[in-house]
Amino acid sequence: MSKKMRYMWLYACLFPTFFFVGLFLLYPSIEAFRMSFLDWNMTNYLNPTFAGLDNYVELLQDPIFRSSFIILLAFLLWNIIILQGASILGAYLINYLGNTGLAGFFKVSFTIPMVLPGMVTTMFWLFFYEPGNGMLNHTLGLLGLENWQRIWLGDSQLTAMLSIMMKGFPWVSGLGFLIYLAGFQNIDESLREAARIDGASAWKIFWTVDLQLILPQIRLTTVLVLIGGTQQFSDQLIMTKGGPGYDTMVPGLYMFNNAFTYGKLGTGSAIGVILFVITLGLTLLNMKFMREKR
Repeated sequence: MSKKMRYMWLYACLFPTFFFVGLFLLYPSIEAFRMSFLDWNMTNYLNPTFAGLDNYVELLQDPIFRSSFIILLAFLLWNIIILQGASILGAYLINYLGNTGLAGFFKVSFTIPMVLPGMVTTMFWLFFYEPGNGMLNHTLGLLGLENWQRIWLGDSQLTAMLSIMMKGFPWVSGLGFLIYLAGFQNIDESLREAARIDGASAWKIFWTVDLQLILPQIRLTTVLVLIGGTQQFSDQLIMTKGGPGYDTMVPGLYMFNNAFTYGKLGTGSAIGVILFVITLGLTLLNMKFMREKR
């Protein structure tokens, strides 16, 4: 088979993949961008009209939309600092145990939650916070701490946000944990031994050797957290529906409500475009920052 025929065969094999990616991913994205400039709602569903930048102007003037980004920022900082920090620490400690049976037990324990559907774990935490018969309030009652009992998902913005953030405690399971564990396991042990010979403490070895050598993994997981965290709204939808009031409303949930609850498809598309631009910008900034740190 000639080189040209081989390339044609490869292109023919790749064509179905590119076709379906374009049809189900690229085309909807382009269409959403076009829809963001339309006045399109349930009253004129069959005859949407061009609205120019009206949807974007309306959103920029909407206090709920503006405040949703402050709430989103709080969730993103929590995910990047606390959740990633817990995953790094958990992966480091398990790697420190070596090939012992205890290490294998923890690896399996922290991997099993990844197999469970996200809806199942969210529903568990919803029951955990249930004010009447939930596990948390029931336990506080048994301990004689009735004054601490409250409607965790509806009492105030602080308790509602902290309750959502605490979901998944101790935050070690997940893809990030596996990425960090693989990174620690690939570090040459001779580098640690050299640091020990130079008199470095365990903390200094972790900070100057282990952590520095998993910077590519940290960069990757940070990008994934930024992309996923900016778009994520399922926890808020299931647990609080954005409440109490709009105290846990994030842009993704506001986009969902506008498009599918209020029937404002043009506004919902505009929110999606704004989220795309912000996610792309944050990802590029993070990659530039991490590249400079290297």
